[in-house]
Amino acid sequence: MKMSYLAYEVELSKRHEKILGQRTALLQQMEEQLENQTKKKNLRAVKFESAKERNALLLKDLEAAEDSLRIGLHTQLHPTVIALETKYWASIEEQLPKWEQFLLGRTRNPVEERSSRPKKMQNQLLQDNDTFKNTNSQSPTSTFRTPPRCPRSGKQK
Repeated sequence: MKMSYLAYEVELSKRHEKILGQRTALLQQMEEQLENQTKKKNLRAVKFESAKERNALLLKDLEAAEDSLRIGLHTQLHPTVIALETKYWASIEEQLPKWEQFLLGRTRNPVEERSSRPKKMQNQLLQDNDTFKNTNSQSPTSTFRTPPRCPRSGKQK
């Protein structure tokens, strides 16, 4: 019977060696996976930081461009354009309550109300429109007036 115990012991020893080999292989795989995960995490952190810096620079550039456009628009607009813009927004503010009431279903369409004006008001609007056309028909190619030329002095170069 000693033989059977010895054979059993050898078999157990072989199994033990096989299990230890598998354990070593699994531990090595786990270490490699951990290293890969750490590398990926570090790479993501680097990419995140570079994207954050890039986005900050883009935002700064956009804000600078926006500021320069704002400054440029206010300095380059012709006074007539500014006056028209002001009149446009005043008209919008005047008409907004009427449209709000229409959209809420409380009144008729403001366009229909305008088309049913008395003839006297329509004639007055047409006259105002003709007056506007006559005052602005100086140059068909441009709506802006050119500044007057300075008279030449008696001295010539």
